[in-house]
Amino acid sequence: MPSIPLTPDDENKILRTIGVQTVEDLFSTIPPKLRENADFNLDLGFSKEANIQGLSEHELRTEFATLAEKNKHQFCHFLGGGYYDNVIPAIVDQLSLRGEFLTCYTPYQPEISQGTLQVIFEFQTMICRLTAMEVANSSMYDGATATAEAALMAQRLAPGGSKTILVAQSVSPIYREVLETFMRSHTELPILLPWNTDGGVDLERLSLLIKEHRPCAVITSQPNYFGIIEDLQSIREAIPKECLFIVTMNDPSALSIFEPPGHFGADIVVGEAHQFGTPLLFGGPHIGFFATRKNCLRQMPGRLVGETVDESGKRCYTLTLSTREQHIRREKATSNICTNQGLMALRTTIYLSFLGRLGFERLGETNYSLFEYLKDELEKVGIPLRFQKGEHYREGIFQIPHLQDRMALAYKKSLIPGIPIAKYYSDPKDDFSNDLLITVHPKHRKSDIDALVEVLSHG
Repeated sequence: MPSIPLTPDDENKILRTIGVQTVEDLFSTIPPKLRENADFNLDLGFSKEANIQGLSEHELRTEFATLAEKNKHQFCHFLGGGYYDNVIPAIVDQLSLRGEFLTCYTPYQPEISQGTLQVIFEFQTMICRLTAMEVANSSMYDGATATAEAALMAQRLAPGGSKTILVAQSVSPIYREVLETFMRSHTELPILLPWNTDGGVDLERLSLLIKEHRPCAVITSQPNYFGIIEDLQSIREAIPKECLFIVTMNDPSALSIFEPPGHFGADIVVGEAHQFGTPLLFGGPHIGFFATRKNCLRQMPGRLVGETVDESGKRCYTLTLSTREQHIRREKATSNICTNQGLMALRTTIYLSFLGRLGFERLGETNYSLFEYLKDELEKVGIPLRFQKGEHYREGIFQIPHLQDRMALAYKKSLIPGIPIAKYYSDPKDDFSNDLLITVHPKHRKSDIDALVEVLSHG
């Protein structure tokens, strides 16, 4: 947002309006002793040109650049597990700065927020098209909280009062942890659904758990945390019609080359879309999406932007069907989510619009082919892929001898090779102590993958 400095006349007018004489009067409530004795111990340097203490803007930028150089920021990483690096076109940064979008954080006044509202409407439309669902909201905080909200929504919709949720163990452990946190204060904790020898949902165990617990919803992931494409058709067929099918998409870029969950009878599709236009930025920020069937619309959490016409008959946009605590009585609210991730929704919409259908398909093909190359090269040096029969997309678990030693060597060579699976999984039937989840992304070059293979094979 551009900086608009105040002139002395502007400042005096503001002071007169609020009833004080000077800026110092604004701090009069702070005891003088505290103000006089305050020692912040800030070394602002010395500006020779002006012969005063402090740094100019240019000198300050130089100082921060010098400090930043002390960080080791030239690592090539292969991290994933739900949070993915991506190439972001310059147009995303440029268009997201346009004045049409510099509105308040929430578009309560539609007459002055049409730019933001239209973008959110387009975002909702794109999510529906990607997931093959009928309606989507204006975004959630992140994929994990969207998953938890989906479970609570399933419980509200459940016939007969069932509150039991089955969740696949192959769903992101971070998502499952957030889900348990939400449910702990509402109802019983979710029941875990194990994976089979191929790394997908164990359908036999699923059938047994359904007969035993009569759940109101089953939650799985596409692809799952192991990078495997689940057999959504078989899972849907194993679930009773009255039991909702919830699919999480912690990597929605898979929708570029694989069938969307809506084609397999999913009732709710949620996920994380930060990679579509938003950099990782030390782990965040994120943007969750939430899509469902039209008959579930009234129970959908968050906000929804609808298209209508103004008094002149021109097309316009406004918030609609608001069922949050700010708008109705708490006992009738579907969620206490306060807002949507407006800026990230904007960036996601620009990114997907810029790529278009062919560009989006090319993104998936790039991720898929890079992983196939990685898998082939690692197998050549005796590092096998666990769950080899499963169809993988962009990431997978590899069994690496002397994992800790080889990871230490990789760090020395400015490589972050992946996520040790034992950090999240400890299972009697599968020893993950030497397993590493390795993920590729479009920034990787062949030489980057070759360097990783070299380190992991000779550490």
